[in-house]
Amino acid sequence: MNFDSIRQIVTLGTATGMRSMAGPATLALTRRGPLAHVLPVLAAAEMVADKLPFIGDRVDPLPLAGRAAMGAVVGGVISAQRGQNVLLGGLLGAATAIVSAHLFYEVRRRFPLPGVAGGLVEDLAVVAIGDYSRRHWR
Repeated sequence: MNFDSIRQIVTLGTATGMRSMAGPATLALTRRGPLAHVLPVLAAAEMVADKLPFIGDRVDPLPLAGRAAMGAVVGGVISAQRGQNVLLGGLLGAATAIVSAHLFYEVRRRFPLPGVAGGLVEDLAVVAIGDYSRRHWR
């Protein structure tokens, strides 16, 4: 696995740990087809849902497993597109999403802004990460 692949997997794995659909949506936006329309809508819906009071923590077992699965998909797809080890890419994507979920959960808990405002700042960071990835890796 080359450095460029690792960088892209870690970048999108980080976004996926923050918002589970962010990495898949970013990948979908770089391609044509129905997923390029559906996944960004799901990612936007997740950003809205994140602000609701009854949504659990991203580090709870089920949401964390979902982020790990989405990170694995992102890492596997990137690796497959580059003719590299899909399993290794998937493992790296999943691990990055898990670490990112825990890291940004703690950052957000300590953020000096109230819940919704902190979530909006985090959403801006996710969008910036996705935009960076789309511009640097196609």
